[in-house]
Order: sequence, then structure tokens, then C-alpha cells
Amino acid sequence: MRDPQANPIPPTDDELIRRFLREGDSRSFGLLVERHRSSVRRLLWVMLGGAREEIEDAEQEVLLALYRGLASFRFQSSFRTYLLSLARHRALDALRRLGRRRREEQTLRLLASSAVDPQERVQERLLAEQVLAGFRLLPVAERELLLLRDVEGLSMRELASTLGLPSGTAKSKLHRARIRLARILGEGK
Repeated sequence: MRDPQANPIPPTDDELIRRFLREGDSRSFGLLVERHRSSVRRLLWVMLGGAREEIEDAEQEVLLALYRGLASFRFQSSFRTYLLSLARHRALDALRRLGRRRREEQTLRLLASSAVDPQERVQERLLAEQVLAGFRLLPVAERELLLLRDVEGLSMRELASTLGLPSGTAKSKLHRARIRLARILGEGK
């Protein structure tokens, strides 16, 4: 028989939200934030061009808006989709305020190198830099699509919901973004 205290099953996002709303449990809110903080930071980093101060300010705005507005969460989409949409809107607000809609992104999340051989590491690094350089040449909207789908792993439904697009439109825009990135990378050879 399994001991329930030995390895408890972590609460779902929905359970944490309900605890926070019903009981005012700040630990539940903290767990919820920590569970999704890295995704929010990556999105803010890409959208705000890696500008540390703006990212930190936008992250604080996201957390404050989340704290104040969580009661309006309707449980119709995943909390992650809701939070990334909130972060996206705060980033767009920051870009409008700062007048930098077209600011270049600094980086995508670079995967840790699995290569053991130093020469392989150098080749992987060069390839990653080429992909990043190509990524930077894409319009902001296409970078956002690629980040949310390919780096954050959002489903097509979540992607469409986060961006406020019909599913078919999100799918076709993502396809065009991938084709454009492939062309850019092909021209760089």
C-alpha cells in the first residue's frame, strides 16, 4: 500500500488557484508563480529584446496583474495559456511605452550542449548562433509564434488562444514563420 505522505502528488494549477482564491493561501500563489516563472521570463526576454531592467519591470507588472486579477480566471483554458497571454500583453504595453516595437531579441533558449567532444561543442555553438541570427531577422510576430510553439511547447489551441487568433490562422502563420526562417538559414550557407 502506498504511503500518501511519502511522495505526495503535487497540486494542479487549478487546485492552487482555487486554494488561493478560496482561502487566500499565499503559498499556493507562490507555487503557481514559481511553476511558470521561467516560461514568463523567456517570453518577456524575447519580446523585450533581453533588456534586463525592462524584463524585471514587466515581470513585476505580470505578477501584480495576476495577483489582482486571478479571480477573473475562468478555467476555460490552461492557466499557463492565461499567464503567457497576460505576460504577452504586459510586454506589448512595455514596448509601446518604450517605443521599441521592433527591438531585436538577444537570444532564444540555447539548449545545453550534449556534445562531449570540444570540436562538436564548437560546431553546435556555431549552428546555434546561425539559428539565432536568422531568428533575429524575423518579424516580431513570427519570433513570438516560434518561441511559444517550438520553445515553450504550447499546443496549437493554446498558441491560438494566447495570441487571440483563430486556430487555422495561428497554424498558417506558424507555417509561414518556419518557412521564412528556413529560407533565411538556407541563404546564410
